[in-house]
Amino acid sequence: MNTKRVWLDKNKSLGIIESEHSIFGSCFHPIILYGADEFYTINNLWYTTYHGAREFFKAPTNRCEVTGRMREVTDNETKRMMIWVGEKSEWTV
Repeated sequence: MNTKRVWLDKNKSLGIIESEHSIFGSCFHPIILYGADEFYTINNLWYTTYHGAREFFKAPTNRCEVTGRMREVTDNETKRMMIWVGEKSEWTV
């Protein structure tokens, strides 16, 4: 996964990651974070827009609650935090 940008909630436990996609150019994945350097894609979901991924967290059936507003993570934080987990990249709600 080639990461472009990352948004995290106030607690830095949930977020959205933008990655490169061969057909759409970009795709957006809702993620859950474990520690400072490990994240999982929730239910292996992906959306073509940031707003689509954001709506995932607003669904009444969703157990994942975002705290506060999502903010874009700076480049230095992104580089330090984004270690792709490979086979463990899916987390099921």
